[in-house]
Amino acid sequence: MTYKWAAGAAAVILLGGAAQAQDVNAAPAYGSVTLSAGFAQDPTSVGVQAGGAINGGSIDFACSGYISHQPSLNLQYNAGNLPLFISGASDADTTLIVNAPDGSWHCNDDAPGQGLNPGIEFSSPQSGVYNVWVGTLSAGNGYEPTMVHISELGFSSENAYSRAPNAALQPNSGALSLRAGFSDDPRRIAVRAGGDLDGNRGTGGYCWGEISEAPDVWLNYSANNQYDLYLSMESDYDTTLIVQGPDGSWHCDDDGAEDLNPGIHLTDPVAGRYAIWAGRYSGGTLADATLFVSETGFRGEIDVPAVLDFSLPANYGSVSLQAGFIPDPHNLALQAGGDVEIYEALGQNCRGFSTTAPDYNLNYSAGTLDLYISATSNADTTLVVNSPDGSWHCDDDGAGNLNPGVHFDRPASGVYNIWVGTYGEIQPENATLHISELAFGDEYQGSDALDYTMDASFGSVALTGGFSPDPHAVNILAGGPVAAESAADSMCRGYVSAAPDYELTFTPGSLDLFISVLSDADTTLVINDPNGNWVCNDDNNGLNPGIHFDMPAAGTYDIWVGTYREGLSADARLEISELGFAD
Repeated sequence: MTYKWAAGAAAVILLGGAAQAQDVNAAPAYGSVTLSAGFAQDPTSVGVQAGGAINGGSIDFACSGYISHQPSLNLQYNAGNLPLFISGASDADTTLIVNAPDGSWHCNDDAPGQGLNPGIEFSSPQSGVYNVWVGTLSAGNGYEPTMVHISELGFSSENAYSRAPNAALQPNSGALSLRAGFSDDPRRIAVRAGGDLDGNRGTGGYCWGEISEAPDVWLNYSANNQYDLYLSMESDYDTTLIVQGPDGSWHCDDDGAEDLNPGIHLTDPVAGRYAIWAGRYSGGTLADATLFVSETGFRGEIDVPAVLDFSLPANYGSVSLQAGFIPDPHNLALQAGGDVEIYEALGQNCRGFSTTAPDYNLNYSAGTLDLYISATSNADTTLVVNSPDGSWHCDDDGAGNLNPGVHFDRPASGVYNIWVGTYGEIQPENATLHISELAFGDEYQGSDALDYTMDASFGSVALTGGFSPDPHAVNILAGGPVAAESAADSMCRGYVSAAPDYELTFTPGSLDLFISVLSDADTTLVINDPNGNWVCNDDNNGLNPGIHFDMPAAGTYDIWVGTYREGLSADARLEISELGFAD
């Protein structure tokens, strides 16, 4: 059965019937204590060394920490009407395992309000022997000095063995007093980074590096609401920074100021004394470093807000494309990345680092096809697009294999501003930007057949014999990447798109049906008729194609208009008539 102190707090686990590697009958390593309800010295405290080689999970998977074979301490307790509290206090992250008089096991890692210190409460304690083990959360930590507290009033975090950072000790490198808006920004102080204390001791367990017990610098700061405070360091070594604010809160960083240099940015800093420790990430001898105190940015550099500005000229220019453009995809080689953190600029789910200016601008005239914008690279890249309506669209790996892609299923006409970023803040990486109406990246490789089930690129019409006006005409863009000879019929010529350009649903009367094309380029015509037959023509009237159905069938005619040469596109006019070919 499981008891939880509070939402989000570590659980105290009551266990029964578990296999044990621990020996409750072994002599306790640090002796025994006998107490009766109402004992005067509350808490009664015993110094022990936490840790061992046995995984507490051997009692139950819910127990944590590494303990010794024998109990750390035995408590002989004569119960009354009060609850019983057993807790531990240490500079290290410790755990607690207790075998109660009835043989049940109880485990805890972090008791409520005790930081990384464990504690177990018995609300209706039994009389008898409580075997107490104190463990370290991680293996290989050695034996950590810990105070075990036994109380009927509550948990205790007092630790006579503590060697945690002590902000009250005189600083190693002196003190600095500054008022908000100070001149000569940044102020620099030479420090020696490092020490013999683990930076996560007594700092909440989330700090890095080896530090001294005393702070390196005191900063006495008179704050106002106009300035932020930036604390950073610079060194030839990998250093860390630990700061305790006037309100007792801890702030830690490793590489926030770039190039293995730490930096802490305090927004709305409070007035008072800041105790600052300079650490070394991997220990070793003390390292020379410079501490910077600034109100403008890390190391005194101006902290420029992250912005993506679509009004700036694009790094690699622009292109104007019309629906049905050839070749598809339109590709551009560029360098991805930059020094602007995209999440800071846009928020949402946007990731990566880019330049302030867009990399490329697309001026797009939309038709009925979708629009795919993507990038491929050997690096992990990201994509940001500002669409014509001003909305932002971001992606990381949507095109597969760490490649980003943004799909517009109903694209608007107008300007698309495009940024290609790198996921990490690294040197710019080679990448290729792809703009397509078919698929992401290089996914579309053409088709070995024309697909009349696809939506026609330039729309459709239903006509009945005797229709007016005659001819029915539509402007299209001829051409595509697919060879009609292999995709439709060996008698067909030219290069077309996979999807039809136009779809005619026809109910015939007594007249013939003429479908033809007018263009300044050499164009071809491919039609799949209602009976599924492929009908093609190249030069019916000069370089213009035309097909005559003398007894037209009722149904759907899927129509492709191609260019005779590969890789070209051309403006063309498709005409449907019952009177004759286009002139």
